[in-house]
Amino acid sequence: MDAPCSQTTAATESPSAADRLFPANLLHASWQKFRAQRYTTAVTGVIYRGTPRPTCGMPLGGIDTGCIDIEPNGMLGYSTVFNHLVRPRLLLNLPFLGIHVDGITTVLISDRLAKQDRPFCNSNIMTFPDTDYTPRYDEIELDGVELADSIDYWGHYPVLDMEYRMPASVRVGLRAWSPFVPGDTVASMAPGAVFEVHLRNPGDGHRSGTLAFSFPGFEHPESDGAVAVARESLSGVLNGMAVTGPHQGNQWEMAYLLAALETPDARSGAPLNADGAAWAGIASALPAPGPAETGVSLAVDFDLAPGETRIVRFVLAWYAPRWKAGGAPTHKNTDTHVHMYARHYPDPRTTAALLAAQSETLLARIIAWQNVLYTDPEIPGWLADSLINNLHLITECAVWGEADESVGAWCHDEDGLFGLNECPRGCPQIECIPCSFYGSIPLPYFFPDAALSTLRGYKAYQYDDGRPPWIFGGCTAREENSRVATFGLGRPDKGYQTVLNSACYIVVADRYWRITGDDAMLAEFWDSLKRANDFSMNLRPEYGPSQVVAMPSPGTDPGGLSDTEWFEAPEPGWKGYVTHAGAIRMAQVQIMRRMAEAMNDDAYMKECDDRLAAGAEALEDKLWNGDCYLNFNDPDNDEKSDLVFGYQLDGQWITDWHGVPGAFPPNRAATTLETIRKFNCALSDTGAVNYANPDGSPAQVGGYGTYSYFPPELYMLAMTFMYGGEKEYGADLLRRCVENITCRWGYTWDAINTVQGERDSGERAFGADYYQNMMLWAVPAALTGEDMEQPARPGGLVDRIIRAGSDSGR
Repeated sequence: MDAPCSQTTAATESPSAADRLFPANLLHASWQKFRAQRYTTAVTGVIYRGTPRPTCGMPLGGIDTGCIDIEPNGMLGYSTVFNHLVRPRLLLNLPFLGIHVDGITTVLISDRLAKQDRPFCNSNIMTFPDTDYTPRYDEIELDGVELADSIDYWGHYPVLDMEYRMPASVRVGLRAWSPFVPGDTVASMAPGAVFEVHLRNPGDGHRSGTLAFSFPGFEHPESDGAVAVARESLSGVLNGMAVTGPHQGNQWEMAYLLAALETPDARSGAPLNADGAAWAGIASALPAPGPAETGVSLAVDFDLAPGETRIVRFVLAWYAPRWKAGGAPTHKNTDTHVHMYARHYPDPRTTAALLAAQSETLLARIIAWQNVLYTDPEIPGWLADSLINNLHLITECAVWGEADESVGAWCHDEDGLFGLNECPRGCPQIECIPCSFYGSIPLPYFFPDAALSTLRGYKAYQYDDGRPPWIFGGCTAREENSRVATFGLGRPDKGYQTVLNSACYIVVADRYWRITGDDAMLAEFWDSLKRANDFSMNLRPEYGPSQVVAMPSPGTDPGGLSDTEWFEAPEPGWKGYVTHAGAIRMAQVQIMRRMAEAMNDDAYMKECDDRLAAGAEALEDKLWNGDCYLNFNDPDNDEKSDLVFGYQLDGQWITDWHGVPGAFPPNRAATTLETIRKFNCALSDTGAVNYANPDGSPAQVGGYGTYSYFPPELYMLAMTFMYGGEKEYGADLLRRCVENITCRWGYTWDAINTVQGERDSGERAFGADYYQNMMLWAVPAALTGEDMEQPARPGGLVDRIIRAGSDSGR
């Protein structure tokens, strides 16, 4: 577990004549450069085959579709496609592929280890008994069959490539993918996946056998009466079975389709699941389904000539249009929302027909957009791999509700309401606003319609005093009418981080406006943004204009949390004038000033100038400490904190990336960066600790632990080094953090919130599927010293990704 990830190596040989998807014998759990099938140039990726194994497999799915994880041992893992969105999530732990050849059935898994559901509990919010952060496994029973010796596992979302090593005379590879294409929202919303099974005969004689695919179906929700399940055999281009389940009115609640493409002799039956005897018999028969059975298996017989490769394609398409805001199909007395994908894909046949007709085109589009990253001269290979896989968080965390009464009359039909869930297994809530400050960055680049939908939700839910909502619905709600709906869209709440919520709203709005160039959006939001800014700038009236760099007056928040902002581990609380929140609010005002100028609002520009001047004076006079800035200075109580806070320059990153004047004088920012490098970075092998003492020793503070840090905060710090003229150091700092996550611990598709507090550990402290980590998509602009607009301009990285993935761009 402790072996570090190696640097990217030189390109290895191309796949052999056996037509592998990628070469054999690549090093495990390290970034490697190699040639891969259908890619025009070498790629960089991580091959997993042993320990560490990824703690979650790569998900198949797109925007608002839910997803199915394929585990590194070949089993189906977590599934949210039938709306098991929060604990208890549906953890399938079942094999899905097997092959019978030479008189032996090999189930295509590398072991029988079934993962236990280990939610990542925030004990202040939700209590799950017997919870820790270590993956645990049980063994499934699967007798009478062979297993694969090992699996070479390479995920490059939305594509998963697996090569199975086994004693059978036929070799097998799998390429599975969903149509996630940046720049194409509708294609990326298709609720389905394609599984391309590569059967290869490397020998001199014919080889005959049977390939089987098994899917367990959906669980029966609680029902007062009998549950009707309809099964329909399919033939033609799609050969398989369509299954439909309980319905409400004339709308099917759960349905899916599993079919082999252009394989007229495909046989169907009940699912094989973990029944070794059923798998052993696939060459002769599949089990017959019972009347309430929801699962399906398909079997395809094959005959391979010497040296022949055959690709058998399966399509899985699903349709579960309604989700319960509580997060599970069995939840009662919660709001019900309708997935936006149902507007474009009204049944599984529509999705399956699209995937069947356009499978070659869609896969080519995916490969084309990924090739842009693999070949960009400014993007090192390890970063290209990380950026590609980073986008899996959209399918893990996104829901997009249609406009209806459960959302509100304000909602536009064309927009619906798009939201991202902070941490579905540990802190489930939609659009926790600081999480979107960190993690919404890919949306205005690639899916601006989703970004605009969310912004309109913030505006609609804005409170009379101007404050934006903290959440659209979820577990940290404090108001009585907002206490349910962990996956709800229509129960906003004020929350408890008052001082920075307006900054988050303004920053996210600025991203959309500047990246898209949509001036009409700014006109639509200008009054709302001013109200949010004015609320924020009047939380410490006794400080006058200098309150821009101060915490709210004590007692401002009903819950007494005036010392809390998005960094929830101050030591023990920030008071008076503060550097971290203060600089972020300086950036907020700089952004508002630019917006005021665009709106020809001279009076508001003057207000911004006054606040900026007062804030700059307070930063210098109240908070500058010679080598860096104080954490806080509370003149009312004659109290100061001189701990070195590693992330005090977040406001500087905002101004750098957003292209507005800096939050700090350049010489002060440079000196502070050097202090952080010598103190906070020096105390961590993989990032920068939150706090250090003024003598450089580790600070024993509460909260997240002595050596802990947040990966997205580390990303901002690394970029601040890049913008500050330390591109090489910043890139190395970033690489060490991502390397720890990806290669050392295997959190590639299980994005963590906090790194653990022991020196040299680097292990997860808290969090899973945290979409905050999409902050990584800000890095390409920082690497070239440009602001956020440049990648989206003609010829920029984002523009080239979108054009390459478009129908006409290949």
